[in-house]
Amino acid sequence: MAKKKSKSAKTSKVSKKVVEKAQPKPKDSMLSKVEIKKPGSQEKISKVVGTIFIFLGIVLIGYGIYSFVRFSRTPELDETLDTPSLSGMEIITNDEDVVIRGTAEGFDEVFVYVDNEEVARVKVDSEGTFEYEYPVEGEGTYAVSVAGVKGFPKRYISLQSDMKMVKVDRTDPVLTKIDYPEEVGTESFTLVGSVEPNAEVTVTRGTDKYVATCDEQGDFSITEILLDEGPNVFGVSITDEAGNEVELEEKVKVTYSMDSDVNGNAVTDEIPVAAGELEEAMQVLLGNNLMMTFGFLAILGFLLSLGFAFLKYEGKRE
Repeated sequence: MAKKKSKSAKTSKVSKKVVEKAQPKPKDSMLSKVEIKKPGSQEKISKVVGTIFIFLGIVLIGYGIYSFVRFSRTPELDETLDTPSLSGMEIITNDEDVVIRGTAEGFDEVFVYVDNEEVARVKVDSEGTFEYEYPVEGEGTYAVSVAGVKGFPKRYISLQSDMKMVKVDRTDPVLTKIDYPEEVGTESFTLVGSVEPNAEVTVTRGTDKYVATCDEQGDFSITEILLDEGPNVFGVSITDEAGNEVELEEKVKVTYSMDSDVNGNAVTDEIPVAAGELEEAMQVLLGNNLMMTFGFLAILGFLLSLGFAFLKYEGKRE
């Protein structure tokens, strides 16, 4: 019995050894396999660079806010700067917008003024020119000027340019007078009348077109308007300086008759227009000259009589 007990005791000792070998030792666990490293030099550099970038970002944001505030302020006047110029503008128009354009070399933008009030800020392109369309509500005359602006963040502004007066006219021109012969014995006739200064009058029939521009008093005359034998009908249209155009409802009707003795190109208020009445026309002119001559002689005689009477009176006093 004693031998059996010792054998079993040996067996239990062997089993404990096997179990102890099967169980992992603490130093062989997963935690023991994790290697904890201390921060290296590369990681330190990355942190430093990141911190620098964050700081620079904050500085740039602050500078941007500062620049925006400075840029938004009214520029400082510098009278030594060249003044921009207005050019290529219409001085009279009937459009809804007034086109303001010109040159401003060396400037970043221009301030646009209408009647001395700032209405817009316009960028100057790479060629040194600018353009802006200013909307206008009604007719009238508008004073336009510009000033050049440059610099960042502190900006400087030039003196305002010379003003240009722009007239907005949307009223149709009105024909106040028209005169022409209704029947002539010539192959052409003359049309005269009155509209307004610098208006353009156009007479058309088919492909034939005759144009005249009114003078400073608004008067016009279109000569040598060709006729066909028989009745001729012409259309008349008027365009003013602003571009307003109107076509007359009433047509110009002229009859070319071989039996007529009226000269179609002799439309006046005083001289007879009949082609065979040259002698009568000369008599009218001669009569007018004679009347002027007799009037001058009468005035001269009165002055001589007055002088003679004065001398006679002075002689009696002596």
